[in-house]
Amino acid sequence: MALVLLVGSIAIGLLLVGLMAIGYLPALNAAKPTLAPLHALLADARLLSSVGETVLAGFAATLGASITAFFLVARASIRDAASTARQQRWAVAFMAVPHAALGLGLAFLLAPTGWLVRLIVGATGLDISAGAEFVSAKQGLLLALGLYLKETPFLFLAMMAAQSHLAPQRQLTVAGAMGYSAPMAWIKIVLPQLYPLVRFPILAVLAYSHSVVDMSLLLGPTTPPTLPILILHWNNDPDLDQRFVAAAASLLQVALVVGALVLWLALERLATLFLRGWICNGRRHLPPMLVLVLGPLARGWVWLCLALSFLSLLTLPVWSVAFAWRFPALLPQQASFAFWERALGEIGTPLVTSLALAAAVTVAALALAVACLEHERRLTPEIVAAAERWLYLPLLVPEISFLVGLQVLLLVIGLNGTWLAVAWLQLLFVFPYVFLSLKEPWRALDPRFERIGLTLGAAPSRVFWRIKLPMLRGALAWSAAIGCAVSLSLYLPTLQGGEGRITTLATEAVTLGSGGDRRLAGIYGVLQAVATALCLSLGLLAARSRWRAVR
Repeated sequence: MALVLLVGSIAIGLLLVGLMAIGYLPALNAAKPTLAPLHALLADARLLSSVGETVLAGFAATLGASITAFFLVARASIRDAASTARQQRWAVAFMAVPHAALGLGLAFLLAPTGWLVRLIVGATGLDISAGAEFVSAKQGLLLALGLYLKETPFLFLAMMAAQSHLAPQRQLTVAGAMGYSAPMAWIKIVLPQLYPLVRFPILAVLAYSHSVVDMSLLLGPTTPPTLPILILHWNNDPDLDQRFVAAAASLLQVALVVGALVLWLALERLATLFLRGWICNGRRHLPPMLVLVLGPLARGWVWLCLALSFLSLLTLPVWSVAFAWRFPALLPQQASFAFWERALGEIGTPLVTSLALAAAVTVAALALAVACLEHERRLTPEIVAAAERWLYLPLLVPEISFLVGLQVLLLVIGLNGTWLAVAWLQLLFVFPYVFLSLKEPWRALDPRFERIGLTLGAAPSRVFWRIKLPMLRGALAWSAAIGCAVSLSLYLPTLQGGEGRITTLATEAVTLGSGGDRRLAGIYGVLQAVATALCLSLGLLAARSRWRAVR
């Protein structure tokens, strides 16, 4: 059922997009195929620059996040367990921040009149606002930086989880006995084993970075915007003919992501061929100058990124109470809670809708994940592995591409702009994360507990409800927390399914941040970040308390 829901929805969406790309959709009074949408797309003067900006931001963010995450994992492998635990706690904290909240804060921090520019102007007296505007608006570097800051904690945690299966400490000890320095041993021995285990998370980040919408609206270039934003603008145009152009651009977006994935895998193969000889050359130490220079630089860069992330989040509450804040003052000249009072009168509907959607979608995703994990015991390992790969399809296919088609389907069946439509589209993205977080503890549960219950005469259903589920309550709570956090951060599925009639914290934060009042945007960003952090904190607390009770 889960495969039918996920793969079927994406296939229908892409099929409708393909038909619209050739101008055929009887529901919109287009009954004759034509190449006019493709011609209109290729004739747009913004297309080439938009594709270039998209590729630049996507590859820069993915490559930077991957390198930084590998550095942090290598450093954690060499250091003591307490330092590693602290790094993981910081990574979880920053990963919990929604994309929209971090994007809002970073936009406030690095804007031409942002906090960082104010600090530099106050300290040096130099006017660098023109340079800041060039970087943020013309080069798309701000979008790449935002994606880099957001995806690095995710990759770090994924790599730490994968590395735990490799017993790196024993391998480093053996390599040290053979004369290898710890950094060289990790690079030559652990890294070649680790990379295949984290290839999928890296490819998922690469696909997401090429098709992200909410952070592109907040941080991306505007002249022209990235390709996903162009698609969104065409799809929301009152002229229905522009929807066909959006469909053609959606196919281009799919081709762009596929090309990026193929290029990454090709570069990976090329790097393997070139580095194989170096790995086997017997050198046991890195060049001393390299260690002396790159080590402090890398550590300094990591601390700088942490500072940027922290200051970005700090700007949200500061802006939410700033009544008068003239440039280049470092702090607001006058603070007021008037905007909070105004927002509290309007926040009820988005907040309740966000929480209700998160709860409903998470319960549905948990039920599907549990059903899949229970049913896989009746299948062969080969079938389970093949089916599991398909379950992660929404993480690789550009969301804007198939959501354009599903929006047309919702219009045809009369569900557009409804709560059910938003829940369905959100479930496509929440389920893979819930399944991913639940599968390891579910499969790791000792099957002898179930056998004992069955031996004592309990029915299989009673064993499931009274033995298995209680023992996995902590894992279920953590998976539910992740599902709620993902749902609270979803912007595009909510926008496409709700068509502006269903408002959530995410849609309001992005809408206000991309052209509204900074103070109200800061309030919605704070509320979204707090709601997400609260969900994850409650899930972590439930998981830990259950583990202590079992222990």
